Amino acid sequence: MSGLTVALVGGGRWGRTHASILAQLSDRVGRVLWVSRHNGEALNAFLADRTGAPHRFTPLASLDAALALRPDAAIVATPAADHAGTAESLLRRDVPTLVEKPLALSVDSAKGLVDLAAERNVPLLVGLHLLSAPFLRHFLGLCTGRAVAAIELEWLDPEQETRHGIVKLSNLTTHKVDEIIPHLWSMLHLIDDNAEPQLGAVKPLAQGAVEVELGLGRSLAVLRFGRRAVLRKRLIRLELRDGGRAELDFTIEPGRIFIDGVELPGLDVGGKLGPLATELAGFLDVIRAGRDFSSSPQLASRCIGAVELAEAVRTRLIAEEAQAVSARLARGDEMKDPDISAWIIDNVAPLLDIQEPRTSDLRQELADVIVDAVEAADPTAHVHHDGLRPLIATIQQSDFFRHLTLSRLA
Repeated sequence: MSGLTVALVGGGRWGRTHASILAQLSDRVGRVLWVSRHNGEALNAFLADRTGAPHRFTPLASLDAALALRPDAAIVATPAADHAGTAESLLRRDVPTLVEKPLALSVDSAKGLVDLAAERNVPLLVGLHLLSAPFLRHFLGLCTGRAVAAIELEWLDPEQETRHGIVKLSNLTTHKVDEIIPHLWSMLHLIDDNAEPQLGAVKPLAQGAVEVELGLGRSLAVLRFGRRAVLRKRLIRLELRDGGRAELDFTIEPGRIFIDGVELPGLDVGGKLGPLATELAGFLDVIRAGRDFSSSPQLASRCIGAVELAEAVRTRLIAEEAQAVSARLARGDEMKDPDISAWIIDNVAPLLDIQEPRTSDLRQELADVIVDAVEAADPTAHVHHDGLRPLIATIQQSDFFRHLTLSRLA
């Protein structure tokens, strides 16, 4: 069997997305060791629908089982909270590793992985595919030589949408900041790779959306993102210092480009791989050729800024959304108000050791349980449902609940 042996760690939606791409890269991949602790049946059903895939994929229930088969490379697509631990295990076995964003949930963890990779001389990359997306580079190339005064980025997703024939639900078990900020950091980095973002205001918006103001070198930037929008949206808008404007709407890639009010032809990507497929193919090609990874824009040591920005925004946002909940409750709104419940669920669901709900009904059930548990976690409440007690204990130990309690006492 020719090609690399690749360990794919993670059997959720994102893991299945990677599996679909690896199945198409048969010229590079000889065998996929697909690791999932909980989704064995779903993996087998997924593979059965793909011609030629089952004989090249080996579902496994543990990372140790995959490591025993000596993979040439690994892709980590587990829940975000598991990224750092999984990556560490792979690096300690000298396996070149690509970790889907976020690399880790804290700067300290991210730096620890970077140091370990350097110590063992093992390639460690981060799945920030926008850093090498040709359509973004093409758009920014059209603005070369024109200084940027202001930046506006929008990244909005609906709770449920159908993409490429697959129903996609937003991921409640990863904090929205850790899911989306790495993408926004990638775009900021492409706009100005000589400056790191300096965080300003963080503002909660309706339905759990967020607005972030920051500085980037001599530019001011506003980021808006959320996971309950009516429609999907991906937008970069630049205000140029010479009075001009540039805009890329890549809601549908490769997007529509407007420079100074005139629409210009977008990048022709006919027959080319999409950004994620390009990322995986490039990662595997470098391993097969034995080339140096040091020039990769996705090298983990170059991407610590994505974790730094996410950690800073998340820390600030937890406090701001808790205060927003407190203020709305104080004026008489109920816990199940759409805005209040969104702020609660977005901050509590990522704390729970649960699998991502796969249906709208299960998501609503989880949302109802979380809101009930937060209400019952109030020290003045009397808990009558023993099943909520473990959840209440987790909530009461969280930063979100601490800020909520302090705001309600103020």
